[in-house]
Order: sequence, then C-alpha cells, then structure tokens
Amino acid sequence: MDEVPKPAVAGGSLVRPCTKCRAQEATLDSRSHAVCRDCFAKFISTKCIKQIAILGKEARAPGRPPAASNSTSASPRRYLLGLSLGVSSSVLLHLLNENVEFQLAKGRNAPFELTVVHVDVSSSLVPTSTSISTAPAAVTLEKYRQRYPRFGFQCVPLGAVFGLRTVDWSTLPGVQNTTPASPLQDQHQQQGQKLRQLFDGLASAAARTDVLRLLVRHVLVAAARDGGCQALLLGHSTTALAELTLAEAAKGRGFALPWLINDGPLPVVEYEYHGSGTAAAAGNSDSPAATATSMLVYHPLRDALRKELVTYATLTSPPLTALISDAPDAPVATSLSGGNAAVVSHKDLSIEEVMVRYFAEVEANYASVVANVARTTGKLVRLDNDGAGTGEEGARCGLCGMPLDEQGDERWRGELGEAKDDQSLSSSSGRICYGCERSTRG
Repeated sequence: MDEVPKPAVAGGSLVRPCTKCRAQEATLDSRSHAVCRDCFAKFISTKCIKQIAILGKEARAPGRPPAASNSTSASPRRYLLGLSLGVSSSVLLHLLNENVEFQLAKGRNAPFELTVVHVDVSSSLVPTSTSISTAPAAVTLEKYRQRYPRFGFQCVPLGAVFGLRTVDWSTLPGVQNTTPASPLQDQHQQQGQKLRQLFDGLASAAARTDVLRLLVRHVLVAAARDGGCQALLLGHSTTALAELTLAEAAKGRGFALPWLINDGPLPVVEYEYHGSGTAAAAGNSDSPAATATSMLVYHPLRDALRKELVTYATLTSPPLTALISDAPDAPVATSLSGGNAAVVSHKDLSIEEVMVRYFAEVEANYASVVANVARTTGKLVRLDNDGAGTGEEGARCGLCGMPLDEQGDERWRGELGEAKDDQSLSSSSGRICYGCERSTRG
C-alpha cells in the first residue's frame, strides 16, 4: 500500500478526488484505485465485518451445540481472539472493538463477547530464573488491555500445553523421558524445562518452528473451549494464508489444507491414556483412547493483504503502531531464532520464514497472485466432512490433529526413497501424519 503525495487544490476543486466518495482528496492507492484515508479505512473494516457476519450465522446454525454446558441459544455469541502482538491480529482486535462500539452507540446490544488470548512463547523459552510477570509480552499486553478495556485479556505461557489432552504426547520425542523436576521448581519452571528438552530433541530450526506453531494452536483452541467460546478468531491476512498454504504443502500436509486455511469447524481430538487421568502420562506405551469434537476457526481478515493492514495500522487514532511489538507479523516463525532479520545461513531459516520473505516480494508487485493462492485453496473440499470418528475413516494425527491421508503419506515416502520401517522412526509414527513425522523424527 503506497501513500501518494497530497494533491494540490486548483480553483477550489480537488486535483485528485477519491474515486469512492468524490468528496475528499485521494492520498492512498488501494488496488489500483485512488482513495482517501476514510474510504480506505472503511474498505478494510467492511472486509472484516462481512466475515464476522458470516461467522455469526454459523455459530448459531441449527444443530450446532452450545460452546459450553451453561450456554443457551439466547446467550450472546462468545469468541476468542488469538493475539500475536503483530500487525494483523492487532488490526483485527481494533476492528472488532470498533464494531462493538458502533452497535452500542446505536442503542443495540453488543453483537458478541470477546476474550483476547496471547500465547507467550518467549517467556516459556527463557531461562527458568526469569519471572513471567516481567516478560515483555505481559508488559505489551497490558497496553492493549488499557486501550481496549471492554475485552478480557489473558497471557498464557506456552508450557500450559503440557496440561492438554489434545496432543498424543507419545508421538513427541523427549517428552515422555523428561528429567524429573526438582521439588523446588514451580510449575512454570517445570514447563519451561520440558519445552527446552522438547525443542532440543528436534533436528532443525524448521522442525522447531513447525512444532511450536502447532503447540500454540493447541493452546488457543483449548482456551476457546474452556472459555465456552463458539469460535476461535485468527488474524491471518490473505498474505498469511498464502504463506501457510505453500509452507504446509511443502511439509507434506497438503491433504490438511482445507482444514488449516478455510473457515469452519476444526477437528479437536482428546486422548485418554490408560491407567492415568491426566495428559502427563506421555510415557505410557499403550495407544491412548481418543474422542473427537470440533471448534469453529475463522479468519476475518482473509480478504485483506498484509500491506493493507500495515497501512491501516497507521491510520487509527492513536496509531496501532504504538502498540505493536517489535516482533514481526509472524512472530511464531521467528521466535526461536530471536527475530533476527539477517540470515547467516539458509539452514537457519524455517519453511515459514522462507515463505514470508517470498510473499513479501510478490505482494509488493503482484498482489493478485497472493490472493489467487488463498482463493484457490479455499475451493478445496474436506473429504471426511468433518466427521468426529477416530477409526480408519476418521483417523487424526496425534500432533497436528488433522485427518490422516494414509495413501498420500505413503506416496511422500516413496517419492523421497524412505523406507516405512526406517529404524529412526518411532513405532508410534503410524498415529501421526507425514509432515509431523518429519518434524519430530528428522
């Protein structure tokens, strides 16, 4: 999004009027149209609210159960927003706040209740002597809380994922054999220790980034379910969805793209380990029993380019740039490398980081290409119709939770010349997809 010089006024008329309202000067170029700041802001807002309206119908569709046992059909819709502290999710939060304020100003009820959750990756991977209360993420989140007091904010450490049943922990190396924690360690320190052991056991930066992103999603989905929310909102732009499309296909999860990219129900599988009532029984060698449900996941900014959201962030009053942290728009993709822009070796880049760099160039010159990638993926069909079965027809990956594509995984192995009975692979690898197998087993 390029800002053009302010046009001069000749004889009381605008030299370059806005092509939308024709009443103000055009200071921005938006998709080959010269527009004013107000019309551009309205354009971005409309893109978001349109998707929220679609979600509102889906959340109350006949046959869809309430999000929690204490919910009723008359209860207001309740959503959870995953806030990464980047540009896209911050813009989404601002737009949702504007929508609520507009409805209340009209004398109407709030269209939805919103809980904002940030998964603190940095505080989970720092030395155990660091207190979570002094982590930069918590400090930044407090600024958001002061600006948007209407919503509730939570900062959840990534280590909370170890208390979840939605991961088959036997598929992750190093988790079931973690060193016993010292009685002097608090829960946060114990979780941080487990995380470091987990990531140290992964073979590459690409694997660590991939597993990290999956764990963050598990925490967000769990927070939405525990909070009685009908849907999880993510701030992915068109550009981010295009990046995710190529990255996941390259990692061998092409079969799961309809669930990862499209809006709608996301499968959620819960594992129950034999002989234990907690997910901490990761060392149990027996296959855990599994039950499956679903959670609505929506991307309200799916029709907006990242560069458009960056421009929008400078137009709010006060600008959102004062809130957004120094982390890049895809913080999960760079958190393990410290967010350094300089690349010493391409071995240090994850697939996600390669895609971010690639689409940054494509978006600048060929924005329509970015949109076509996301829209084409949106036409893919979910073959199992979101069934909740856990048998052969509805089997899910124990790590990413996506439906398994047995034939597709075999083709990947065959084309790459890999033997299925490779001794480097765990006997439990049959419960995970090819993409997760490569990330966890190298």
